[in-house]
Amino acid sequence: MATLKKIEFVDFGPYKIIGKEIRTKHESFNPIFQSKYQTIPSLWQQCFSDGTFDTLAKMSEYCPSETPDAYEGYMRDFCNEDGTFTYLVGFFMKTNTPVPDGYTFYKIPACTIAKVWIEGEEYDIYPNAHQLAVEAINQHGYVVDWQNYFSCEVYTDARFGIPKNNGQKVLILDYYIPCIKRS
Repeated sequence: MATLKKIEFVDFGPYKIIGKEIRTKHESFNPIFQSKYQTIPSLWQQCFSDGTFDTLAKMSEYCPSETPDAYEGYMRDFCNEDGTFTYLVGFFMKTNTPVPDGYTFYKIPACTIAKVWIEGEEYDIYPNAHQLAVEAINQHGYVVDWQNYFSCEVYTDARFGIPKNNGQKVLILDYYIPCIKRS
């Protein structure tokens, strides 16, 4: 069972998120999901194999020191009618970063985010991270900032990548959501 391990509220941005994107459905977190939409796991696989991350890593002078040395899965433009949303795999970068050909970017305005650590087995984390984060935000006197809304999976080496590569089943996914203090 996925659980909330930690939450903190921090100033964040402004940044760009730069990477490759797809339009997909909520079910596409599941690697066996069959549909006309590309799955999220297949986008990650594509980006690791086609050099997407290598190109971004070579631009390290544009990586902000305030963001973790991690891979990000950025979600936005949710449509309640058909359950689709935009999912971008990439890096947070400084606002003056040139965008490589074939890449997509979005501007992230300065905001407060909830930085949440969700702990559990990998495929239990994904379907529960958002709900656990929103519940924790509300319990700590904040609400989701719908004007600047996005959510983002942050795969740090220390809490996710290295433990996974070492065969550990229980991992920690960082999860970001913009929020504002409840009035």
